[in-house]
Amino acid sequence: MGESWIRNIRDAGDILKRARNPAELAKALLPNQWLTRKVLNDDPAASSAASPSEIAEALRKLRNQLKAEALDANGQVDYTKLRASPTFAAMKATSGLLQAIDPGDMSDDDSRITFWINLYNVLAIHGVLELGIRESVMEIPSFFGVVAYRVGDFVLTLDEIENGVLRRNAPHPATGARLFGDDDPRLGLCPSHVDPRIHAALVCASTSCPPVAFYEASNLDEQLDLASLNYVAADVEVDDALRVVRLPITFRYYQSDFGRIQGVRIFLLKYAQGEQRTALEAAFEAGYPVDYHRYDWSLNSMA
Repeated sequence: MGESWIRNIRDAGDILKRARNPAELAKALLPNQWLTRKVLNDDPAASSAASPSEIAEALRKLRNQLKAEALDANGQVDYTKLRASPTFAAMKATSGLLQAIDPGDMSDDDSRITFWINLYNVLAIHGVLELGIRESVMEIPSFFGVVAYRVGDFVLTLDEIENGVLRRNAPHPATGARLFGDDDPRLGLCPSHVDPRIHAALVCASTSCPPVAFYEASNLDEQLDLASLNYVAADVEVDDALRVVRLPITFRYYQSDFGRIQGVRIFLLKYAQGEQRTALEAAFEAGYPVDYHRYDWSLNSMA
């Protein structure tokens, strides 16, 4: 209990020191429903009568532009270049098209999960640019509760995409609250199950997040497996000197998605390879506890 409290205080301190001003910090203490959302694509002139296939093509083209012009091989973002790039203008125009689609038309899980992961990753980048963030999204601690897109008849923030839709209205890891009420129509947008591999794919514009990538419904299972393999390989450490297994703190925040701590161990062993897997097996057999890397909220920008 003591170590947990120390960690929580330390994590809160990391956010406190990054907030732009006391007013922004105060907003972070408000329940999500009290926050004023910043809907980045709410210009009525940006919407159009484009067909679903035309919108899908525009979204695909935008993802390709972002990969070609603003992402390096490690999935880091060149925000400086992007701010002055035609790709930013394309992002604004393409996000406006989201108002013309019906996300309820996606009937299968792979299409839904793919759409919402990709949308989350684009929205996070868009939010950084629109809000003038330079060093960390924690400059605006309420970032995930206010930055939003309008998708058809629905408005969804980053928090609502992740915790409301993709996690099927699971309790928010910070507050323990569910973001959707029992009669919220956005519940109809959820996939049929929570796939824990989303946590290796959702990118919150921070250094401790996975690399930015975009996904295809036709190849989603293989892509999420690869993302999970890379995530475990990069960020899971067996520390034999201290007899501890050190993990990304995502595994603590979302432990329930993996099936509690036993499910986390199963997930790690599934995606660890070679010497890392052997080391993990030995560590778990020896009863090593898990500990967590400190979260780095620095912007995931190119050096």
